[in-house]
Amino acid sequence: MHRRGGKSKTALNQQITRLPIHRRLALFLFPFYTQAKKVIWTDPDMMKHFPRDYIRKINDSELYIEFKDGSRWQLGGADNPNSWRGINPIDIVFDEYQEMKKEVWTEIFRPVLAENKGTATFTFTPKGRNHAFELFEFARNNKGLEWDSFFFPVSATKAIEDKELEEARKTMPQVLYDQEFECKFIEGASQAFRRIRENLWEGDLEILPDKFYQIGIDLAKYVDWTVLTPFDLHTFFAGKQDRFNQIDWNLQKARIEAMARRFNNARCNIDSTGVGEPIFEDLQRQGVDVFPYHFTEESKQRLLQNLAIMLEQDKIKIPNDEGLTSELESAQWTLEGRKAKIVIPEGLPSDRVISLALAVWGATTKIPHKDVKRISEFGNIKIEDNVSRFNYEQT
Repeated sequence: MHRRGGKSKTALNQQITRLPIHRRLALFLFPFYTQAKKVIWTDPDMMKHFPRDYIRKINDSELYIEFKDGSRWQLGGADNPNSWRGINPIDIVFDEYQEMKKEVWTEIFRPVLAENKGTATFTFTPKGRNHAFELFEFARNNKGLEWDSFFFPVSATKAIEDKELEEARKTMPQVLYDQEFECKFIEGASQAFRRIRENLWEGDLEILPDKFYQIGIDLAKYVDWTVLTPFDLHTFFAGKQDRFNQIDWNLQKARIEAMARRFNNARCNIDSTGVGEPIFEDLQRQGVDVFPYHFTEESKQRLLQNLAIMLEQDKIKIPNDEGLTSELESAQWTLEGRKAKIVIPEGLPSDRVISLALAVWGATTKIPHKDVKRISEFGNIKIEDNVSRFNYEQT
């Protein structure tokens, strides 16, 4: 079923109607425990579907409900599959199954349900052709006494107004829209950055005295890394990244200044959020051409989406660095409410990606290398006769 189609509420109500039939343990699983608690347990609109007169006990700490006929309903997360070993359910709903590990079903619960002659329901919106796709295809091709499948794209349900759908189309790639709302199984549809491998290059930037460069600087936060990415404004090639985790800010500032001077007093786009603000001010006092980029949720999305567009349209080349490509490939489009946003999974580094995104920010047109003496337009920057540094002019 498509995003915001009512999968969870539908599956929950169906499961509640089965409780008096089984009179045993029923599980309702989400990919994560916190997700389960948020979507159902703390939402009055979801919990109201349980018949109050039928309830004997509610346990808020362990998220279960006991009923007067002896049946029990348990809510939980599938993020720790082994924690469910040893229990004996007869009915399970796997909500957002595409986000779970395959073995949650194949190794943990399928043998138990087979023994108990139980029932399982899998609800999901497609996410490429993963294990959820395989299970859906198996069910579709084996309809009968044991399996059934249902397919509900938004064009069939009409559950979302056309105006909202049109707004969604404007804020996300077409392949993501097709996946999230038309339920198409498209490999890699959620991947935020495309054509990464096609835009890799070997080697490093050649520094010439008559060329202009830009540097993206993502500063370390606590245990993170500081990353500097040089970018050639004539060729739109990014150079090898300098990544280090020296927390001594004086050493970091010295290293930043050294790279800026080496690249012909390059313009530096720097993350000025939090600890970055005094670093930006100190570098500015030292005569480094720094431009602050303050991160909010909205400005971060603009930065990342700009990088995604430049890669997909083959406008830039990036260094062949496995750490950088790994970070780029881990980034995913996700829907939060009505808006699509780029996220890097929690626990994975993002400093290389942010530094690269800052390095290419504002670069719209390549500067002709052999004709730098004439006035050239470069985004909101004017490059004037015989200057070795930028003259900035806000548009």
